[in-house]
Amino acid sequence: MDFFNWYQENHGYPPFPWQAHLANKIADGQFPSSISVPTGCGKTAIIAIWHWAALHEIDVPKRLIYIVDRRLIVDSVTDYAKELGCNVVKMRGGVTIDNSWMMEPNKHSVIVSTVDQAGSRLLWRGYGVSSRVAPIHAALIGNDALLVLDEAHISTPFAKTLEAIIKLRVEEAHSWHVIAMTATPIGEGETLSLSDEDHVHPVVKKRLESKKWARLVKSDRAGFVTKMVAEAKGLQQDIEGVVGVICNTTKYARQVFERLGGDKVLLTGRIRFVDKDRILAEYLPRILSGSREDRRPLFVVATQTIEVGADLDFDALVTQSATIDALRQRFGRLDRLGELGSSSAVVVHEKLAKSEECRVYGKSLLNKTMAWLNKAQTGKGKNKGVDFGISAMDKVLAETSPPQRDVEEVRPFTASDLRQLRQTNPQVEVDIASWLHGENSDTISVSVVWRADLDAPVDQWVDIVDAAPPVMAEVMPCPYYEVRQWLGRRYVVVGENVVRGLNIKPGDLVVVPAGYGGYGEWGWNPGSREPVEDIGNRVGARIRLIGATEEDDVDSLLDQLDLEVKNPVATPYPRGLVITSSNPRTNGREVQLEEHLAGVGDVASALTDEPVVHEASRLHDIGKQDPRFQVLLGSREKVLAKSGHPSPWAARIAREWSGLPKGWRHEVASVTMLPDNSSDLLKYLVATHHGYARVVLPIGGDESLWNKAGGPTWGNMTDRLNEEYGAWGLAYLEALVRLSDWIQSEQEQNNAV
Repeated sequence: MDFFNWYQENHGYPPFPWQAHLANKIADGQFPSSISVPTGCGKTAIIAIWHWAALHEIDVPKRLIYIVDRRLIVDSVTDYAKELGCNVVKMRGGVTIDNSWMMEPNKHSVIVSTVDQAGSRLLWRGYGVSSRVAPIHAALIGNDALLVLDEAHISTPFAKTLEAIIKLRVEEAHSWHVIAMTATPIGEGETLSLSDEDHVHPVVKKRLESKKWARLVKSDRAGFVTKMVAEAKGLQQDIEGVVGVICNTTKYARQVFERLGGDKVLLTGRIRFVDKDRILAEYLPRILSGSREDRRPLFVVATQTIEVGADLDFDALVTQSATIDALRQRFGRLDRLGELGSSSAVVVHEKLAKSEECRVYGKSLLNKTMAWLNKAQTGKGKNKGVDFGISAMDKVLAETSPPQRDVEEVRPFTASDLRQLRQTNPQVEVDIASWLHGENSDTISVSVVWRADLDAPVDQWVDIVDAAPPVMAEVMPCPYYEVRQWLGRRYVVVGENVVRGLNIKPGDLVVVPAGYGGYGEWGWNPGSREPVEDIGNRVGARIRLIGATEEDDVDSLLDQLDLEVKNPVATPYPRGLVITSSNPRTNGREVQLEEHLAGVGDVASALTDEPVVHEASRLHDIGKQDPRFQVLLGSREKVLAKSGHPSPWAARIAREWSGLPKGWRHEVASVTMLPDNSSDLLKYLVATHHGYARVVLPIGGDESLWNKAGGPTWGNMTDRLNEEYGAWGLAYLEALVRLSDWIQSEQEQNNAV
């Protein structure tokens, strides 16, 4: 089916001319460097175009990675992709990120992510990803992928990093494209924008020419919140509809929200996912585009989190002053589809004293922007203002340029940096924050989880958290500097350590006692001292019965909490019992080596046409033939790949009996057993199939084996391979071998009875 008809069938209306033009280009294998299209003109349709191409067997990358640096918007993009029928993954931080997409690398998938999550993975330092698994994430993000960076003007450091990566990549076999959706193109390639056909298209024209008249008012800091509230109430009296109220900081948004009466909702990115889902389920149907027929009065108080990607449609708008690019995004939520034709707004400028500063945009830039807007006003008296309609503002911008944000400094990304980053085990310590967000620590995030059972001695905290690790739904993302300042010297759990709040790092998952406060019904509230609800039992795979003992009736306790667990199994932990559902499977079954190698080879053959990957997959575990390793696996007659040990105790005894040196690696033994004429690439793929040996071949207590495998020259060999295949290209070959092993092992476990 041609794109025009397919799009109309799936959306109920035909595509805009620029969308059809993009579909034709992608069908011809041409990917523009950037797309410059006004808000409200359907930029997310790039997902539909990619999906249409994949469905009709047009050669497009397997993974579309849609990167939007507003966490609240990740879900709306995800919902759109799901409605189209795409296989969708949300990659948004926390512990239990959905990694199912990794087990189907040949399946077309949409991965909706933030700069932190996608960027850290591309740079081999995935937040929440172990160093041994990081190369697989880098490989899948860095190969056979189309990266779409939405509103790249708010992610300029990462856009610059992507531009540097494009130049550093060697000519690799697997396609990789970057499209920046912004008015500022990335690199020197082609920019796709609205055509003459779009400007006369009846639907697009209505959106472009909708009048959005804004009054400009000023206030000092002391009266700013009062002024925002008064203007919002005034607009509500005029329209009795949905009034958007947008502030530059979460602090101001909370204060405005608290002082507004009537029906209201607060939307910020600093909220736990389960709470956000609850709020959006209640309010989103009333504020989305297309919902105007059943409008009731509502205040939507928000931060910049709604500037990008949100298909919200306000009837009137009050916004704090901001840069022109940010204001245009906010006005893109006002009469989004041009249905009103004319709407009202107010821009409130906070006049700051000499000693005061705006952390978000900078006082000087805001003052210059407001002066520019004052000159752009037309009309007189009460009718004086600025038209923020798309076409009207385009005309103003064509006559005079507004003050622009300084291009944020970002540390240049070099070949030397890439060499350090690709060394993942042992890992070279590299701070990647600047490449993602520049030097502005305000935008670097951590994830916070509140737990009620951390009311125990501090030396028990790590064991308490390990007993029921946090899951994504209970995580709240928040800027690193805010959390660090809020915690101060108080203790928290980060990974396997208890640290002071002042010692947390960007990207950390921080678990804090519920008694610390800092959170409320609408999200992050650092001034709150009220204990925070621990929602881990509502969203996690494990249930904690705090204070319970092994003598208690578990079924009765679960009933009291209105929680249901099939075949509950209780395990003591320092604060009570952890309840899990029993699994009828055993720990596994013995798997013969010949059977395992053949199975992994078959999986590899289905994943790729690369002969060296097939060969490595069929030989990767041959080192397990070592008699000592067979003793470890409990082999009696058959050569095994996997043990059927019934318990960890039996496995420990077998390790002691085997006589293997501490740290001995079967991958190194496998390299020594390869045919004499084996290529360096084959040796590398066999040696790295557990995430080791990517740069340094582990000695593992057996120096003679290490020498035989080529240990002294291993580093030079890996350098040559990275130069020949490219860092991401080599990692992709490695990932295909490892994923073939994972997939086959999962199938073997599923067959265990």
